[in-house]
Amino acid sequence: MTITYDLPNFNARYYKDRAPVRRCARPWAMLHPQQPTRAVLLVHGYGGYPGELIRPGVDLFDAGFDVYCPRLPGHGTSGRDFSRSRAEDWIGVTTASFEYLKGRYGEVAIVGHSMGAALATITAAAFSVKKLVLLAPALLIPSIPVKQIRIMRHFIKRRRVEWVQDSEYHFYYDGDSDDDAYLGREYWSYVFLEQLWQLEQVRRKAVGVVETLASDTLAVIGGKDTVIAPQAALLVTSKPLGTNRHLELPSGGHFLPYDKDKGAQDEAMEATVAWLVTP
Repeated sequence: MTITYDLPNFNARYYKDRAPVRRCARPWAMLHPQQPTRAVLLVHGYGGYPGELIRPGVDLFDAGFDVYCPRLPGHGTSGRDFSRSRAEDWIGVTTASFEYLKGRYGEVAIVGHSMGAALATITAAAFSVKKLVLLAPALLIPSIPVKQIRIMRHFIKRRRVEWVQDSEYHFYYDGDSDDDAYLGREYWSYVFLEQLWQLEQVRRKAVGVVETLASDTLAVIGGKDTVIAPQAALLVTSKPLGTNRHLELPSGGHFLPYDKDKGAQDEAMEATVAWLVTP
């Protein structure tokens, strides 16, 4: 496998991060010496970073795809950058990344995780993408108090919450030893009210295009996911167009690309590869 961090600047026209990008959050690509005809765009989630998607990247690369994973603006740098990024930045970078790949490969599929799955849905609908995989798709998020956030975001920037580093998660990326602790301090120790509102805008836009989404779509949900409603996967796979499959993994959680349950992680990745390699 050849991995490179030298990618085009897909973020150039969107929010400009001021803090340095953490090593774990560097956008990356896995490229074959001889370019294949097919590529996959991976899209990370809300408060996440490209390093989280190394595992599906490796599996898809081994299956013959070139794989690209951009970094969404405001992610993997600082909480201040995160608080200044918006839904149009996240959608814009996803779109710019896909347009770049579309001009260089015969076929481009998209795999998104959580909010990245909502961004993938929006992009797939706009560009008539043939194959789509949505891991823990953020299309129904009952934990977000939308009515309260709509008002309170104007008065409260962020609210502190408890965050504890969890050693049970195993990551596959090449980063710094303190990446997780740093991101915990900057991102996961707070609820950013405006950013939750921006997430809600992405979610609404994704739900709004489901009925016209023609992509062959696999949606995977973990039975122990405490973030996304189980009906989210059914919502998108019940659409009238394309070939669609819903897969629920009873022992899986929200973070399927690096799930604590290795069996659920492996099954999610195997299903992803199988969906995309099938003509």
